[in-house]
Amino acid sequence: MIKQTRLYQPEKYKVFVGEGTGAALCTVWNNPEILHRQSAVVRKRCHLVGSLYSRFGVNVLLRNLALNPQIRKLYLWGHGPLSNTAYGRPGAEILRTLWQRGPRSDGGVEGLDWKMEKEMPADLVREIIRHVELQDISPEDFGVLERRIESEQTTGEAYMSPISLPEPKLEQGASFPSEEIGWLLRDRKTIQVWSRVVERVMRFGTVKGTQYGYQQKELLDVDWIVEDEDPLEPDLILAQDWPEGMKEITGARHESILEYQRAFLSPEALPQLSYTYGNRLQRYPNDTGGIDQIRESIIAQLKSSSDSRRAVAITLYPPQDAYSREPPCLILVQTLQSRKHLHLIATFRSHDVFKAAIPNAFALRLLQQNIADELEMELGRLAIHSQSAHIYEQDWAQANDLAACFFWQREAGATFCPEAEADPRGVVIISVEDGAINVRLRDTDGHDLVSLYDKTANKIARQISHLELLSKSSHQIYIGMELQKAELALINGWHYVQDKPLAIER
Repeated sequence: MIKQTRLYQPEKYKVFVGEGTGAALCTVWNNPEILHRQSAVVRKRCHLVGSLYSRFGVNVLLRNLALNPQIRKLYLWGHGPLSNTAYGRPGAEILRTLWQRGPRSDGGVEGLDWKMEKEMPADLVREIIRHVELQDISPEDFGVLERRIESEQTTGEAYMSPISLPEPKLEQGASFPSEEIGWLLRDRKTIQVWSRVVERVMRFGTVKGTQYGYQQKELLDVDWIVEDEDPLEPDLILAQDWPEGMKEITGARHESILEYQRAFLSPEALPQLSYTYGNRLQRYPNDTGGIDQIRESIIAQLKSSSDSRRAVAITLYPPQDAYSREPPCLILVQTLQSRKHLHLIATFRSHDVFKAAIPNAFALRLLQQNIADELEMELGRLAIHSQSAHIYEQDWAQANDLAACFFWQREAGATFCPEAEADPRGVVIISVEDGAINVRLRDTDGHDLVSLYDKTANKIARQISHLELLSKSSHQIYIGMELQKAELALINGWHYVQDKPLAIER
């Protein structure tokens, strides 16, 4: 009988060891530490207790089974609000289908858009499936699970020697040099600006470790702005042709977003989770049953004064989170009114932008809409402040594919699109008058804000840069080209009209 416990990268993937030998418990989006700590049955009967949070986690589970061949029974328990969402289902469905159909020789599973790691032999996985019984108890509550575990015996006899598989080879890709901290990205729709955040992280992110043990690419202090998104009708046109696996991982599906919005906005605590954002925001812990920060702080403050800067809600609870290995990632929500529009600013101390950012953004957007409706204000912009915007190494390949598709393999637009590219800082009007280049910056109502005159494009361009009059790089490049045209026209006595080819007189 094998007694020694072997775990695959325990510093990365948290698995809790119990007193049993022949059984393991895999939860789905339930905190395994809570179950292991609170249930004597689980501790005494199960050798390993872990949770399946993603499709990638199936590989980790298989590696741990290969290291512990004395485990002959695997209980799968996905009972809970998050277990049965679009985020909880994919990993569990892969596990069930893998046990039903087995792997193909190429590591895939018939009917699934998923493959095992290349380092994992299909014959080994078939051997595991043949000897390890999968019992899916997902529909039942925890009491039924405990009684099932307690009533069943396992021998703990190993069916093979422990096998340690080679580490998966992940392509890192070189990082471009950059300013490293302080980024601003904005676009009209959530998916548009999110795809730009992903591309920036993959291109400029610093490769470093994590407290979980695996690698990440990280940018610090990233602000990304969603300017115009209807939270009830998510615009997912850009994601419609993505592979199903990428839609599942990123949450770019209507049903996924709606499910997450419901969970995010619910104040109810979930017994198998240490916290939810909805619970912390609407029943923040105190001695009298919890504070509804959305109504008692944000809405109340703005009803008292629409100019209030006190409309703030927090999720961190130091008496608990100071000692937690999983404190909340979203730590602060603030709403501010400007020109009768309600803007929402959300701060994430840690932000997995590939797997979590899309559902987070749409949930925050719906919260913003609900508050704006209550206050009878117009819906403003959503600003997400990601203090650590990162992508984990297991997602690099798909993130690189997405960045290549959206940016590197796509030609830039040949014409200016005012709706998408208009500079919020104003419109630049260029003319050649009285022997000089005349540049005027105007607001959207046609009022002149700044006027610049000179005979050279260089001096005017430098002054525009010095004053930081423009916000978009595309606008700056366009103005630079137009200034050079204007200077050529001035030198040669040609007629200059902005946006038109020079009328070169020979």
